[in-house]
Amino acid sequence: MNADQEAYYIELAANNSGILCSEAPIEILEACASDVEPTPFLEEYFSTGHSEWLYEKYGRRFPQTRINNAILVLYNRACRLHTSSLTGTDDPESYKQFFSDEGLYG
Repeated sequence: MNADQEAYYIELAANNSGILCSEAPIEILEACASDVEPTPFLEEYFSTGHSEWLYEKYGRRFPQTRINNAILVLYNRACRLHTSSLTGTDDPESYKQFFSDEGLYG
């Protein structure tokens, strides 16, 4: 992914924090599946989307430690979503908000 594409997806995350898992860009899911851990771009992408999701839900900003924890669980879910996409199976999280970390820590 080049710098222009990365900037596009960061802006997309900032302006569409309520998207569903079923609406997640396939390019993002593929990027997650191609690395063992989030790249700096993916960290920024999930940080941006999750921060905006939190702000829309609670009306305030949260500490970076909370955002950092969410980056990892959102990244892992994106990897699972990609696997579901490849295998053609329905994912039980497809109706959930992509940038929400609710229910991902248990």
